Amino acid sequence: MDLSIYKKKILIACSMIEDEINAAFDHFGIQGIEIWWQERGHHNDPDKLREVIQSEIRRAEDAVADLIMLGYGLCGNGAVGWHTEKATLVMPRFDDCVNMMLCTGKRDRRNYLKAGHMYLTGGWSKDEGALLDMFESYLAKYGKRKADKLMKMMLNSYTSVTVIDTGCYEMEPVIAYADECAERFRLERCIVPGGNEVMQKLITGHWDEDIIVKKPGSAVTEEEFSFEGESGAE
Repeated sequence: MDLSIYKKKILIACSMIEDEINAAFDHFGIQGIEIWWQERGHHNDPDKLREVIQSEIRRAEDAVADLIMLGYGLCGNGAVGWHTEKATLVMPRFDDCVNMMLCTGKRDRRNYLKAGHMYLTGGWSKDEGALLDMFESYLAKYGKRKADKLMKMMLNSYTSVTVIDTGCYEMEPVIAYADECAERFRLERCIVPGGNEVMQKLITGHWDEDIIVKKPGSAVTEEEFSFEGESGAE
């Protein structure tokens, strides 16, 4: 798609993937797309996310945007119902940003997450809900014994803290963070290759089957994120 046909383009994006979006803009020298960053914590509450982003979509249309890009996935069904009145709406066809980053080519399954892995990126290591911050919060509130117990319960099904190398952020501090998590919570530390192709497709107009394109008045549905023959974690 030739994006020059659109007079005003706005990208509404979660700050959790700020590294990846900025890297894509820098790589292609993108200009002429406004970025409206959103608080990262909204992904924890899909209903709140749905409300906040729909409000931002309306605000973007009030700003006369005729192309609205969303730096979000399905996000626990928070995306269901998003729609425009006049603008074209586009977003990645992925359940969440972790699946986007683990996809290094064309989407060939729905779920790229592996059971037992707690995934980590530059953005996720800075999140208030990241492991070390969560532990410190529990520690201050309940003391060490209960904090250890709560973290053990939460991480019961995990065996590894896994860093996704998207090539969009400095790896050393994130690896150091993962190492500290692994040592404190008795987990392995792994590094897996990732990619930024999905975000690149979104912002450059290379909209293949990995990108959902919605016409004005047509709402996002959960079914649009499905992948035939694929369900559940690997």
